[in-house]
Amino acid sequence: MLALEVNPRIPTEEWSSYVETHSEGTHYHLPQWQAVISQSLGHKPFYVFAKDETGKLCGVLPLFHIRSVFTGSRLISLPFAHACGPLADSPEIIEALVNTAKSLCCQMKCRHLEIKTTRPLSLGLEVSEFFHSYVLEIPESRTVWERVDRRARWAVGKAGREGVMVRVDDSDRGLDAFCHLNLLNKRRHGVPTLPADFFRTMRQHMKSRCRLYLAEVEGAIVAGAIGVRFKGVVDYAYAASDPRYLQHYPNDALAWQAIEDSCKEGYRCFDFGKTDSDNVALAQFKKKWGAEKKTLYYHYYPELPGSVSPDRYGVKGTRYRLATGLWKRLPLVVLEVLNPIAIRHLG
Repeated sequence: MLALEVNPRIPTEEWSSYVETHSEGTHYHLPQWQAVISQSLGHKPFYVFAKDETGKLCGVLPLFHIRSVFTGSRLISLPFAHACGPLADSPEIIEALVNTAKSLCCQMKCRHLEIKTTRPLSLGLEVSEFFHSYVLEIPESRTVWERVDRRARWAVGKAGREGVMVRVDDSDRGLDAFCHLNLLNKRRHGVPTLPADFFRTMRQHMKSRCRLYLAEVEGAIVAGAIGVRFKGVVDYAYAASDPRYLQHYPNDALAWQAIEDSCKEGYRCFDFGKTDSDNVALAQFKKKWGAEKKTLYYHYYPELPGSVSPDRYGVKGTRYRLATGLWKRLPLVVLEVLNPIAIRHLG
C-alpha cells in the first residue's frame, strides 16, 4: 500500500541515493537544495514523499510555499528552478504525489500550485509552454567545437584578442565580485536578482558541485558564471557581466571555457537554463553553441495565472514597464537593501 507524507523525516543518505539513482533526478531534488532555498530565501518546504508497502522511498515532489502580499500565496516546485517536477517509480505514484499537492494547495488556501517539468503532465493541471531551455548534448568524441556556430567561434576569438582571461575561482572575494556583477546586470534589465546569501548558501551546501568562472580584462573582473554539476549534467543557470565591457565578449569566453571543461571532464549535457519565449537575443546566444531548444512545461492548479507571461504590450505590460523602469534608476546601494526583500515575492 502506498503511503504519502508531507515533510516526514527522511534520512539524508536515503533521499540523496534515490535522487542520484533515478533517471530524472536533478540537483534541484536533493536535500541540499532544500537547505539552500530554506536558509537563503526563508521559504517553508512542503515536500511530499511516497513510500511503498515495505517502507522504501518510491517518490518525491519538492514544494515550497511562497507567501506574498504582492504575488499571492503559492506552492511551487521549485522556486528559481527551471524544472523540478515529481520523481517517482511509476506514473501512478506521480499522480498520487500531484493529487496530494493539489489537496495541500486547497487546504492552505493558496492562489495556485505550480509544477515545472521537462515533460508534460495532464492530471487535471493547466499548462503553459512560455519558457524553454537550451541544452547542448556533448558527444562522446568531445568534438563540440565543430558544432559551434561561426558567430560563437568569432566571439571566442575576439575575446582572446581583447585579452579576456577566464579562471575558476573558489574564494569569497571571487563570489562577492560575481554577486556585485549579478546585481549590476539585473538592474540593467530592471528586475530583482537572487541575493548574495543565496549563492553563498548554495556553495556551502553544494560544495564541489558548484564552479564559479570569472572573466577579467586588464585585471578587472568583468563577467562571471556559476555552473552546478550533477549526474553528468552542467546547469549553467547563473551568469552576469558588466555592460561596460561587453565589446570584449567576456560572456562568450566564459561559456566556451565552461563547455570545454565539461567536455574534458566527461559530462554529457550542458544546460543553459530557462529562457522566455520572447527573449530572442538570449535564445540566439544559447543556440549558437549548438544547444537545442527544449520546451519547459509549467503546470498550474486550479488554473493558469495571468502572470505567467509579463504581457509587455497590454495593461499588465504597462505596470511591468513602470516597475522595471523604476528598478533601473535605483542606486546600487539602495538595490542591495531592497533586492533580498523583493526577490522573496518572486519564484
